[in-house]
Amino acid sequence: MTFDIVCLGELLIDFVATATGPLRDAPGFVKAAGGAPANVAVAAARLGRTAAFLGAVGQDEFGNFLRDQLESNRVDVRGLCLLRRGSTPLAFVSLKENAERDFLFHWRDTADHLVKPRDIPCELAGDCRIFHYGSISLIHPAMRAVTRRALQAARKSRSVFVSCDPNLRLNLWRSPEQARKTIMKTIESAHLVKINDEELGFLTGKKNLRRGMRALAGITDAAILVTRGPAGAAYRWGKSEGEVAGFAVSAIDSTGAGDGFVAGFLSRLLETRGSLRGLQPEAETLARWVLYANAVGALATTKRGAIPAFPFASDVEAFLTPETQRGRQPQPNRAV
Repeated sequence: MTFDIVCLGELLIDFVATATGPLRDAPGFVKAAGGAPANVAVAAARLGRTAAFLGAVGQDEFGNFLRDQLESNRVDVRGLCLLRRGSTPLAFVSLKENAERDFLFHWRDTADHLVKPRDIPCELAGDCRIFHYGSISLIHPAMRAVTRRALQAARKSRSVFVSCDPNLRLNLWRSPEQARKTIMKTIESAHLVKINDEELGFLTGKKNLRRGMRALAGITDAAILVTRGPAGAAYRWGKSEGEVAGFAVSAIDSTGAGDGFVAGFLSRLLETRGSLRGLQPEAETLARWVLYANAVGALATTKRGAIPAFPFASDVEAFLTPETQRGRQPQPNRAV
């Protein structure tokens, strides 16, 4: 079977605070499945794409819960290893008034730090149209080896389109310098890079959006997507660049919004027939894809948690009415 998308990386339990405010003041937490690449897999599956996940969790109650969550969302889990050595990683998430969040990770001696490439069928990364991963799987040597093996399989196929979301979490890295160096090296080999505006500034040192995108384009030929929260997103692919406004929604929790955006964009990209490598979409097409991705990301903020909040294709279609799109008609900028 050839999948539409195979995602590799972290899968964990998000304990999301039940009230807004600092973590120490949280009266309780709601358990939810999370992890950026797993989020993308589920969001893509809910949008009607065939998806598989590669990663490792503990052979414990939380690990079994996460496997069940993926399976119930029609994500293929043959690449998910439930390891007897090591536990399932956890993250406690506090929500701010603006729906942004802070994370406290419990990620020491977990299964993904003890896994070996032979434990995961990395060859699945070469049996898909899009292989998607992030930078967190590059932090620890164990998962870094798995990621490299999967990337080798994807590149060997000569047809798999590689998508990367750095998903920067500085408190998990040894130093900002290590994070920047590793992420920039990873970006070089991707066909598409999705980052947010803060990550763009961190990686390039440019505060201006357009200058940052052009600085990033100076080191990679990859298509570039920059999410900007409620402001929407900007894109640059070949000679086409532009910005698309976001949607005003009653945001509760922004966890997973960027992952929903990625899944939304990739689901539109997958409508293209044939190999996605070397593709040069028209600016108007890119802008429509970004508009759709913005809608998926916005809807993902209207519920607590990541995976529980992702919309189905029918939800997005119902949301994208002429009224919600009024004033947000994609306006591609001039060619660069």
